[in-house]
Amino acid sequence: MISKSAADAALDLLLAPRCAGCGAAGTWLCLACRELCEPIRQRRVTAAGTYGGALREAIHRFKYGGERALAKELGALVAACIARDLATGLALDVVVPAVLHPARARTRGYDQAWLLAAVISEHTALPLRVPLRRIRPAVPQITLDRAARAENLRGAYVADAGALRGARVALVDDVATTGATLAAASGALRAAGARVVRSYVVALDA
Repeated sequence: MISKSAADAALDLLLAPRCAGCGAAGTWLCLACRELCEPIRQRRVTAAGTYGGALREAIHRFKYGGERALAKELGALVAACIARDLATGLALDVVVPAVLHPARARTRGYDQAWLLAAVISEHTALPLRVPLRRIRPAVPQITLDRAARAENLRGAYVADAGALRGARVALVDDVATTGATLAAASGALRAAGARVVRSYVVALDA
């Protein structure tokens, strides 16, 4: 029979963080893999890196592998992008996640955009607000082409009327491909009174 201490040690080994990029023990995304990320900006979207390599694997495990602890590492990467913008004089007032539809969040067990936004808020001291609601479920974007993605998300988001009057918003999501999700969410935020919406994501899949 395995002793309790031996069983606990085995469990600790199984549950210990391992880098999503290279598999090194001790963290969910190691320093070496984080340093491979080169921030990229495309119009009003800023990403911590391109969607590939270690970053792609980390996002995949975060979204589909149940490794919600990766929010801490991935959120910190995005927070660094926002901090750099704030340091150059860019004004932002709030962090807002591009939330999932409630049914999708229940199926997944968490909303990855909300988790990222919470980490970013903690790192940047910008308040976290959640005025957005995803009111219409959509076909997974990964299955659609560029034109179909925009149509798929038309009218998918609403935001509380007047909730962001005059606010300069940092809109947060995990990955931007065509930008359809961010565009739909940004439109709802502007309808709710946001003065400016700038989008920040973990990775840009261009």
